[in-house]
Amino acid sequence: MSYTNDDIKARAELLCGGSLSEDSEKILGAVCAAAAEELKARLRRGVEADKLGELFVTASGMLALSLCMELENCGTEGMSSFRAGELSVSFGRAGMSADALRNAAEALLSVYLEGEGFGFMGVPG
Repeated sequence: MSYTNDDIKARAELLCGGSLSEDSEKILGAVCAAAAEELKARLRRGVEADKLGELFVTASGMLALSLCMELENCGTEGMSSFRAGELSVSFGRAGMSADALRNAAEALLSVYLEGEGFGFMGVPG
């Protein structure tokens, strides 16, 4: 199965319930290719993204959402909300974090990623 950046963006939008602002959609569109390339670069030798099909598209969509959230929160590290008089502002999305999405994307592809999981080493003896 061949995929496109539009496939990854559509999957990311589906995963977050399609409730993105116009700015978020622009950011998401800009990071879909980067998310796919990051995951492709980490695949084990001989594993092709196109052969993983929907699994790769889903993981790339999750990673793209993670990157989008990180970019949206630039400059707000360590601060989740603030209040000034009658006005209160909160950052982030309830129930989701960029780290959790990244970890979930990596977990989906864990058996296909280089250097992930458990490995055996021989010891001369």
